[in-house]
Amino acid sequence: MRITTIAALLLALCATVGAQARIRDLVEISGVRDNQIRGIGLVVGLNGTGDRGVAARQMAANLLKRLGNNFLPAQINPDNLGVVMVTATLPPFTRTGARIDITVASMGDASSLRGGQLVATQLVGFDNRTVYAIAEGPVLTGAVSASGATGSKETINHPTAGRIPGGAIVELEVQQKILAPDGKVVMHLRKASYETAKNLAEEINKILPGSARAVDGLAIEIKLSEADRRDVVGCVAKLGELKVRVTPRASVVINERSGTIVAGGDVVVLPVAITHSNLSISVKEAFDVSQPNPFNNSGSTEVIPKSDVSITENSTPIRMLPGAVGAGELAAALKALGVSPLDLITIFQMLKEQGALQAELIVQ
Repeated sequence: MRITTIAALLLALCATVGAQARIRDLVEISGVRDNQIRGIGLVVGLNGTGDRGVAARQMAANLLKRLGNNFLPAQINPDNLGVVMVTATLPPFTRTGARIDITVASMGDASSLRGGQLVATQLVGFDNRTVYAIAEGPVLTGAVSASGATGSKETINHPTAGRIPGGAIVELEVQQKILAPDGKVVMHLRKASYETAKNLAEEINKILPGSARAVDGLAIEIKLSEADRRDVVGCVAKLGELKVRVTPRASVVINERSGTIVAGGDVVVLPVAITHSNLSISVKEAFDVSQPNPFNNSGSTEVIPKSDVSITENSTPIRMLPGAVGAGELAAALKALGVSPLDLITIFQMLKEQGALQAELIVQ
């Protein structure tokens, strides 16, 4: 079986030295974070595409009982019902009464949630007790499904998962703490780097002398004065606009599923020799018929298989990289060898194993 892959080799050939970014694009503030909330809900109003199991019947019976109506699960037709998992992200500083988007996904065997209505569902934190939001509303799937009388079926997009924009109302706020009890603001880099952490502390100290220090390659502590503590939001906003020289780690990221390779311009390959060749093996089967001589009563006609095996090797010259080169020069050399993107993945892995690739290799 031959797999055809559309691949791309994206090389950032610009030197990373001197590249700058704003602090607010590089860090998170300790104590300020998103929170995940979730719940189990019931979607009603499906057009015969609901669950066929017992769970939907039982949930519907429980809902009706809370509303003062007693029905046995066996008395409820589940074709228009679907049991779903409801999830949402509660952003920091979200106030009571604000609306947030929610995601709905089928947990049973419903074939489509299109056109359904989510009944009021409590969204809780990971303690499974505290209710942070109530979700309700029409489910939008963006999917279309059609089937014929003979059993043929065509579906566009994913009909068993959808979203409800602004479908949840926040009932309880999650407290966020910008300022630690000792009067410090702690920033965490999204990508650990000792050099970037040092540069960030130096830039902050230019406008707040002696206030910042890099704890490690990830955290930077900033001790605010009394005046800055009274306006901590304004101080953090001002610091966030500062530009810092960023020095990320040299890395090559490979996605084998799509055949994509992304290499930074600071990737270095030590002197190495690379060759690439294609080996083609062809096996052909044929059959000969063997017959006995005329008037030979002891012989019989037989079919004899005949195999024809050929091996062809299309070789290319060895490409020498006499000195340390960057990702751009390596790509040009490999292109001259006629290397495909999928072969590039193997070559990068072998370069790392041999020790010639001076970068972190990340395979996804």
